[in-house]
Amino acid sequence: MAWPFTILGRVFRRSGIEAGAGGRRWQGAQMLAAPQQAALAARGPAKARAAALTVNTPYGARIVEGWVAALVGKGWQVRAGHTDAETRRQLNDGFESMLSPLLVPLVRALVRDGEAFVHLRVSGDGQLRPKLLPADQIDPALSRDLGDSGRIIAGVEFDAEEQVAAYHVLREAPGSPFGAWGEAVRIPASDMLHIFDPLFPGQVRGLSWLAPVLLKLRDRDEASDALLMALKVQSLITGFVSDPEGGAAGFDAEASGGVNVSLEPGAMRILPPGAEVKFSTPGQGLAQAVDFLRAQDREIAAGVGLTFEMLTGDLGEANYSSARVGLLDFRRRAEMLQRLLIEGQCLRALWSRWIDVQALAGAIPPDPATLAEYRAVRFVPPGWQWVDPRNEVEAEVAAIGAGLKSREEVVAARGRDIDELDAERARDRARDAGGDNKETPK
Repeated sequence: MAWPFTILGRVFRRSGIEAGAGGRRWQGAQMLAAPQQAALAARGPAKARAAALTVNTPYGARIVEGWVAALVGKGWQVRAGHTDAETRRQLNDGFESMLSPLLVPLVRALVRDGEAFVHLRVSGDGQLRPKLLPADQIDPALSRDLGDSGRIIAGVEFDAEEQVAAYHVLREAPGSPFGAWGEAVRIPASDMLHIFDPLFPGQVRGLSWLAPVLLKLRDRDEASDALLMALKVQSLITGFVSDPEGGAAGFDAEASGGVNVSLEPGAMRILPPGAEVKFSTPGQGLAQAVDFLRAQDREIAAGVGLTFEMLTGDLGEANYSSARVGLLDFRRRAEMLQRLLIEGQCLRALWSRWIDVQALAGAIPPDPATLAEYRAVRFVPPGWQWVDPRNEVEAEVAAIGAGLKSREEVVAARGRDIDELDAERARDRARDAGGDNKETPK
């Protein structure tokens, strides 16, 4: 009757929190006791490995470019809040012309390196010239105590209030033709934008978005190459000729009367007595290997936040409903990152600094009341395109008619500026009206 007590003992031993328990099942399990310090230690190797996989593997390149397309698309639109229409147009055009060449490489660095730095420089002619800096140019090796509760961690300086006070930037990027490790230059935080997605509270530097899949991505690429080489080698061998007597079975090319074993369309060959041919069957087990690689692709896609179809381009197993559900989840995350990272950490700070520089240069009035009107702005992210635009348009029209959405909200979701759209529609109506009033030639 000892067995009931044994079972009860097992139940009681498993009644605690297993995640914090010990035992053989947890031996060798990874633990992250100090995530902030671990992120700093892993930042450099992860960044270098992500850069290599991005330029050397198809999936590495696809991950970066897929996120760039989602977060930037055809570009962000700026809608200044100034009351004058002509002033709004000039502000929008001026800021977008400065922003357009910066945004794609910025997001590319954000995904690949885990962070992006923009130095807000003012040129000699009084214009703001933002410059994208390599992540390693902000000295990652510089960490020291400054006293009075101030400190520098991986090139980022904090004051006593735990606020970022400055960045310590090397004069040249490491690895550049004229780069050299020297003393870093202190740049105030007001002159620098640091865009990254912190994974842990207190995280100082960003971690590559490819970090969860770097090892698996490398192994997957090597496995694919190995399968390809194995198939190539097997395909070079047509068959094997065996002779029970241990000779060449009459297939010696140098001997007189040797048998021709070349392969030609419609050819028939007579084998010597006792010879036997076993043909090579390349590609055996390839279907199982492809299924296994497809499972690895799904894990990689999940690790970087993309759908399987976006990562691989394989639409063979997708239907409209499943593809739409996957895209909705992906777009929800993309919109979150657009608002928090692109707009929250970059565009708004860049706009505010651009307005200040314009005021200092005399391009706009510097009085506070006028500046407040110039600072008002709204950023419109790129719109999403659906695979069934007819049903989408009908749904949007119904939502507007029911009062659930406004025209401005629908137009903004498509990446358009409602003022520009209304102006284009007004021109179309004027052109149509002018055409209707023309007299028919006799």
